[in-house]
Amino acid sequence: MFMKRETTENTYNNHPIMTDKENNLSCDTRILEKIDAQFKYAEQNKRKIFFMRYDVRLPDGVQLNDNKIFRDFQANFMKNLSRQGLSPQYIAVREQVGDNHPHYHVALMLDGEKTRSIHSHIRTAKKLWDSALDLPPQTSGYGLINDCTKDSDGRRQENGVLLSPGNPEFQQKKDDCFRRASYLAKTNTKGNVPKWQREVFTSRIPK
Repeated sequence: MFMKRETTENTYNNHPIMTDKENNLSCDTRILEKIDAQFKYAEQNKRKIFFMRYDVRLPDGVQLNDNKIFRDFQANFMKNLSRQGLSPQYIAVREQVGDNHPHYHVALMLDGEKTRSIHSHIRTAKKLWDSALDLPPQTSGYGLINDCTKDSDGRRQENGVLLSPGNPEFQQKKDDCFRRASYLAKTNTKGNVPKWQREVFTSRIPK
């Protein structure tokens, strides 16, 4: 199990994060550290960064005791993106509330010189998740892959942000993306996984 280190501060390394000190809503600094590392590596190795989010859910009645199906799906999705030359980087977390079945949140960074839209990537993710679950293709539209174009209240939100280091708006846009990624670090839905199961997954950063 991933051990938490909590913060209720409203920034991490000068980036805004989703916390609320008055309501004791905190983020896990160990996850924030991994998010920060992925952003830094992306800046060092991509002239432009395309940032997007997606969520992965299970059909009703399907339970998971481990993360194998998700790990296999994520590996296949990253291979697909790599074959397109998109140099994918990601951080993902497993969450569940009580005994309810788990779901996964993912933040993804791609080569922004080669892609500008989330739509084809979300379609691919849906197909690969259906295949991983051995589901018929018609289930693709049933919300198992959430494209994160609406917030928790159903309001439209941007998903798919191009970060160009030379752009005057780069820092503001990066901060906005970091804040959205910090949603993965919220602590109130962590700690409910079966014993010895991972809650956090990231792409490898070469040393």
